[in-house]
Amino acid sequence: MGNGPSIFVRTPQEHLEHMWRGRSPLPYSCPPGHVRVYLLPEWTRGKNPMNEPWAALKNDFALEPTGELNLKKVKGKWALERCSAIDLERMQPFEEKYKGRLSLLALKVLADSKGIVWMYEPTPSEDTVSIRADRLRIVRQYDATVERILEATLGRISKLLDNGVVGESVSHYYPEYSGADPGLPNVPQKAHSEAAPKKENVGEAEGNKTSAALYQQQRQFVFLVALLFLFFSGALGRYSQFGRDLAFGW
Repeated sequence: MGNGPSIFVRTPQEHLEHMWRGRSPLPYSCPPGHVRVYLLPEWTRGKNPMNEPWAALKNDFALEPTGELNLKKVKGKWALERCSAIDLERMQPFEEKYKGRLSLLALKVLADSKGIVWMYEPTPSEDTVSIRADRLRIVRQYDATVERILEATLGRISKLLDNGVVGESVSHYYPEYSGADPGLPNVPQKAHSEAAPKKENVGEAEGNKTSAALYQQQRQFVFLVALLFLFFSGALGRYSQFGRDLAFGW
């Protein structure tokens, strides 16, 4: 815990986008010994936060043995500079008695009818705003680069597959000969024997083309296997996130 605003951790905006993708839905009910928190990255005093549940970050936080909620857990979860609870009755920030902690009594008073405590992040400092802007710019550029690489890779695979199909189709147009050559009717035996080396050359060329077609089919098969592996393993849609995990710390 305790990951503050940094270029190496997700911004609240990224956490919100991640939540919209529905990858880590909360359980139907809050586990025992926890409190469910909805946090708005932006909130205006006097405005009912419950009107915009889709804009809130959501998570269940474990309570201290005393029943208190340590706000460091909330700030560390979403890389916040500060956070404050919202008094739903007065529609204003709640002033906690013990700085950085919400007592069990305060949590009961602040919770809505579903037991959810609503919070928000007060306006961050200029340094934090600058750090988040830099990170978002880097991440967006990274996403765009990954997208271009993905499109280029799939385009290359598609081109190779098309070439393999065409090579295979063309090879079917070369007839196989047996016995007398139907392509040389009424040709004297001498002329026919003179044409034999030419036929051998044609057969050799056909063999080369067949080998090339087989090689192309092998490459096609390898690319198909690789593509299927990426698809079924989920890497095709997630490898950009793998890179983020390593490069950007999420």
